[in-house]
Amino acid sequence: MAPPLRRRSENPRPPTAPSVPRHEQLDAPGSELEADGLWDGVLAGAEDGPGPMDGPADLGGMEIRESLVQGLRLSSARADSLRLTDVELRDCDLSGLVADGASLTRVRFVGCRLTGLVLSAARLTDVSFEDCHADMINLRMARLARVRLSGTRGRQADFHEAQVSDLSTEGADLRGANFERAQLAAADLRGADLEDLRGASALRGALISPEQILGVGLALIGETGIRVV
Repeated sequence: MAPPLRRRSENPRPPTAPSVPRHEQLDAPGSELEADGLWDGVLAGAEDGPGPMDGPADLGGMEIRESLVQGLRLSSARADSLRLTDVELRDCDLSGLVADGASLTRVRFVGCRLTGLVLSAARLTDVSFEDCHADMINLRMARLARVRLSGTRGRQADFHEAQVSDLSTEGADLRGANFERAQLAAADLRGADLEDLRGASALRGALISPEQILGVGLALIGETGIRVV
């Protein structure tokens, strides 16, 4: 089992932005998106992904580095041990993608559809989600460091047993999220909708704003079994 998180600073550190070359320095992919494949320094679009008649893709072990990916459709694909480093994804559809054990380092999701994305036991370091739809995203037993949710809808997100440090939320919708047995350090949850949480006691030490007290308080009351009569 991983050691417990120790950092308790009130202000989370922001994620480091991905280092992506300029458009003119990027090339079209020289190979298909495939299991154990590699994209390095590419500008990829929807035409570089599987076709609508190909069925769910198997991309286990795929690695993408220093690239910009736009409009790619990988709904319901399988991508265990996926590795993304210094990658920006814009307007991509990764809904239902299963990427157990993935490694994401300096990755930026912008306007992506991530509903039901599975990143269980994954490592997310310096990752930002901006204006994404990520309802039911699965981050069970994942390790998150310097992660930001900005304008992102993540209802019923699952952080069960996740280890999370330096988390910030800005206009995120986390209604119904599950934090049972999670460990949080340096979490700023101000600006997020936190109603109907599960495992609210895991938020010990997190920053919230006055308007969030009712939602978090009700979750804590329900968790402890207190009855109001």
